[in-house]
Amino acid sequence: MRNIIVAGAAALALGTAAPAFGASTAAKAAKPAPAPTQAEVDALRAELARLAARLNELEAKQADTTSKAETATAQTARVDARLNELETANDNQTDQLAKAKARVDSADWATKFRWKGDFRYRNETFDVQNTQDRWRDRLRLRAGVDVKVSDTVNFGLQIASGDDADARSTNATLTDANQRKSIRLDQAYVDWKAFDGATLTLGKQKQPWFKAGNSLFFDGDVNPEGGSFKYASAGTGVFANAWGFWLRESGGAADANMVGAQLGWKAPFGLTLAASYTDYGAIQGKPIFSTAAWVDSPANNSVYAGSTAAGSVCAPVTTGGQNCYRYDYKLLGVSAQYDLKIGALPLMLFAEYLKNSDPDRLDTAFTGGFLLGKAGSPGTWEFGALYEKLEKDAQFGAFVDSDFAGGLTQGKGWQVRAAYAPVRNVTLNVQYFVNKRNFDTTAEVDYKRLQVDANFKF
Repeated sequence: MRNIIVAGAAALALGTAAPAFGASTAAKAAKPAPAPTQAEVDALRAELARLAARLNELEAKQADTTSKAETATAQTARVDARLNELETANDNQTDQLAKAKARVDSADWATKFRWKGDFRYRNETFDVQNTQDRWRDRLRLRAGVDVKVSDTVNFGLQIASGDDADARSTNATLTDANQRKSIRLDQAYVDWKAFDGATLTLGKQKQPWFKAGNSLFFDGDVNPEGGSFKYASAGTGVFANAWGFWLRESGGAADANMVGAQLGWKAPFGLTLAASYTDYGAIQGKPIFSTAAWVDSPANNSVYAGSTAAGSVCAPVTTGGQNCYRYDYKLLGVSAQYDLKIGALPLMLFAEYLKNSDPDRLDTAFTGGFLLGKAGSPGTWEFGALYEKLEKDAQFGAFVDSDFAGGLTQGKGWQVRAAYAPVRNVTLNVQYFVNKRNFDTTAEVDYKRLQVDANFKF
């Protein structure tokens, strides 16, 4: 462009000189043209200088534009390279996140399971009037898992040592030439939290009712089968329980069952009160259990000799026959428990009362006692005692504690207990029963039983 401008300026200069040249060739015919003045020449030179300056300016701008374009191109290349690096890093991070999520999902699956269990070794001594003294060693194993199915549904499973024919015990006696011990399904149930404080449970489950203190009216090893509903307000306040359980299913007659409800109140100052009603149905006049189905049947409940087709009401017989229950069991229960502290030690006072409305006599039971301390953390201990009197038909024998008075009704007396925790998850326990079996009858005998336990939780 610079060459074009210079050529134009030269042409302009030649054009101003052309009249002088033409005059020299035609001098004879025309009057000579006047020569350019000095001012015109200076003006031309000034214009040429202006044009040259403008040219320099344009060239500088062009060079700057070219430099910027080259810089932008370089920057674009660097940005593209960085984007490629980021995309590669993002792909790697995505893969890592996917792997991490898989690990988290796997760990989350594991956190839905909560394992539990315990093992107990027991030495037991019996001193029963009119019988030879006896001692034996026994073990108990229980292991289970709780599974979180969803935010509102949980599943529970537990297996335990024990015998099919004894729902009131999970003990296995060390005997029979080291034969293997039996393991049974002890619990299998599902919990559904219907709403805050309310739970519906179906299956073979823990007892759903409130039991005051260490009351022995219901053996803790009995896990009933059926359905239950529990409600409790948060902390203190009203609670309610209801249940319906099967005792024996029959294809040709009414099923032996157990239905009931309980209403209670837990006060903010440590007092808990509850009242319950339980109806054992389709039992009266029936041979509900045989010794093959329940080793301690009928556990001293009132029976008579009867003869019947399966499931029908027993007709009394004078000879032979089988044990048929004389009464139904419609139980009204009242429970009270008071938790307080003596210094740093917890103290629990408790009492329970039962009455069966079906028979006219031997229909009442009561118990009361205390527990001081709590064997839990290393170095802690507890000591307690209770007194119980359970008449012959005050409770259905399949549920009464299997240790007190040998697991029979028409028993009364004391249970004294102590425990110490030397280390975490280990407790050493002692229980001593001083009872009378068949009290106030001609068959009354003294019954003493000592249990020394080592318990291990895991």
